Amino acid sequence: MNLSDITIDWPRISGFVLAAVASCVAGWYGQPLVHGNAEASRIIVNVFSIMAGVLITIMTLLGEPSLYRGRNWRADAVRRSNVYRRLVRQKILFVLYLVTLVLVFLSSLFKGEYSSLAVLRYIEIAYLSCACMAFILSMNLPGRLTSLQLARFDEMVEARRKAEKPRKEEG
Repeated sequence: MNLSDITIDWPRISGFVLAAVASCVAGWYGQPLVHGNAEASRIIVNVFSIMAGVLITIMTLLGEPSLYRGRNWRADAVRRSNVYRRLVRQKILFVLYLVTLVLVFLSSLFKGEYSSLAVLRYIEIAYLSCACMAFILSMNLPGRLTSLQLARFDEMVEARRKAEKPRKEEG
């Protein structure tokens, strides 16, 4: 593979950079809102625990090979690489959910007699930034799932249309 063969998805990269910058700003300026706020931490833990479970379900459905049967092995090979890229993106999002939960856990360990430490402030900034980033990136999931399901449906309709076409000519 040559370097010239690589295509760069600039809209996706710029969207990611914009989301990262917005998340860092939200983490930095929003940290005073979560400091000492146990309810905010509980909400973040609940939301990302649920989202992690939903994402694992989505990854399981996206990775089901029987849903990607093509007309020949070459079509299946192309689909496999597309599915692999989708699954890698979902895996990264899942890891971001887990990092958020770990950082919330770490911040809860430092609360109490260690709450005056400066490290707690940076842990809170980090988990709020990760939470914002994960939330922003999760906003694309419904659209991706909808387009994937519609593409599957279109393939099914096309396969049935081709299968029925010879019968109509015989009659």
